[in-house]
Amino acid sequence: MNLTRSYILVLDPEGLHRNDAHPLETGLQYPIFVARSTEQAVSRVNQGIPSLVILVGNNFQDWSQPLVSQLRQHDQAPDMTIVALTDSASPQWDYSEDTPGLDGLLVKPLSIDILRSLVESAFARHICQ
Repeated sequence: MNLTRSYILVLDPEGLHRNDAHPLETGLQYPIFVARSTEQAVSRVNQGIPSLVILVGNNFQDWSQPLVSQLRQHDQAPDMTIVALTDSASPQWDYSEDTPGLDGLLVKPLSIDILRSLVESAFARHICQ
């Protein structure tokens, strides 16, 4: 596994975990990069394609079609899994159909077992492509 390409990118512009580990890092044994802005996320993807991108937020603009399209423009993007993570009470959860580049939509709270399964699936997809 090429560790420079096998990492998880989390875009969490609303995240308040600046000094602490991000909640999605808990219990995972994979490299994780947490971006606080779309610009930071795109910059990181330009340095190396992640296996998994998790777009966190209840604001549809945080993981809108232009951002997903921009992430998908890279040569290695077909083997990158992109999912959005939102609260169950958010009215945004049903907008995933308007964002065709998303591979899935997850709803908080996200159990560690589901997260591990998602990560394993994304890494397997990344390696097999």
